[in-house]
Amino acid sequence: MPDLSNFEHLAIAAAIGFLIGFQREWHHAEEAKERAFAGARTFALIGFVGGLAGLLGGDSPVLVAVGLAAIAGLTIAAYWAEARATPGTGGTTEVALLGTYLLGALAARGDAAIAAAGGVLVAIILALKPLVQHWAAHLEAREINAAIRFLAISVIVLPLLPDAGYGPFNALNPREIWQLVVLISGLSFAGYWLTKLYGVRGVLITGVVGGLASSTATTLSVSRFVREGAASARAGAAGVVAANLMMIGRIAVLLGVVGSNVLAIVWPALAAAAAVGAASVAVLWRGRSEQPSELKLGNPMELRPALFFAAFLGFVSVASRVGSAQFGAAGLYAVALVTGLADVDALTLTAGGQAHAGDLAANVAAIAVLLAAASNIVVKGAMTFAIAGRRAGLMVASAFALVLAAGATGWLIVTLV
Repeated sequence: MPDLSNFEHLAIAAAIGFLIGFQREWHHAEEAKERAFAGARTFALIGFVGGLAGLLGGDSPVLVAVGLAAIAGLTIAAYWAEARATPGTGGTTEVALLGTYLLGALAARGDAAIAAAGGVLVAIILALKPLVQHWAAHLEAREINAAIRFLAISVIVLPLLPDAGYGPFNALNPREIWQLVVLISGLSFAGYWLTKLYGVRGVLITGVVGGLASSTATTLSVSRFVREGAASARAGAAGVVAANLMMIGRIAVLLGVVGSNVLAIVWPALAAAAAVGAASVAVLWRGRSEQPSELKLGNPMELRPALFFAAFLGFVSVASRVGSAQFGAAGLYAVALVTGLADVDALTLTAGGQAHAGDLAANVAAIAVLLAAASNIVVKGAMTFAIAGRRAGLMVASAFALVLAAGATGWLIVTLV
């Protein structure tokens, strides 16, 4: 029987070229170009030629290199002629042509699946031009800087940090702490871009979307809306409760990442609290349609908050180890209540990570997380009362009381069963 694999590889090489070339052909038609350097047929032939070079060259890359040099010379000459006739001409098509040749050669040399995936990726990148141009025209400098900072802390800084314990009880692991900083920053970044992409359509959506980034910042902002008359007391209360409902969801996500054994214990309490919180939001909102108010979240990727969170996380990690070592579970619970006044994420990450590593009993970590969350919710209820006023504060306090009662009931059911 004849070996048909070579025919298949050549067909894949040509198909890769046709796919990329068809995208270029369509793009040229969209721009109403009468003449173009290369279209679907040229790209298909280039992919086929690359496949032939890969087959005929065998294990030696010499023939592929010679073919690439010839194609590159032809491409450069064509680009030079077009650039003279039309100054400012881009070189995307020419670069894609060289890539198509190499993908064809790769397909013929036995890596057909990788070559096919590469061809699809090239076509996707080429098709992204309108979206890239839109973002380039609408992005602000601070947003670009924020994205660069996020890439820096996740791609550059993280791999350089040592993966070892330091300090009291070896509680400070730089890489683990920074991984959690990246996780929290990523959640905040996602919340910011949701607001950027979809806008703020009412105080309720402000609470939901803003709560992804920071429930504390959202509570402050929505409370100011009420105080300044931009939202009614009922709508503001719904927005505040919605923001803290997202906080409960964030606790579940964080525990799912760093301490699934703790999540397995606390999920009934979190689910009960979330269900009552969602019902409270629905009752408070009652289908009202307020004029949308813009949430001023600022830039979620400023370097100073990330560094502050890393320092705070390190403090909580040491304090929880020392507290539990010196005073047992009661010491950890005290740490949870105090740190929960400012932030619940740090305690959640620390206790969940220690429980996952076996350094802390899962049920003790679960109680600590719930205490921190309760402490945080009480503080934000008082914050709403102080900023938004008595009417909104009472509605938020009532909803929070129901949420805390539901969470406590869910926890009692788990412990009793």
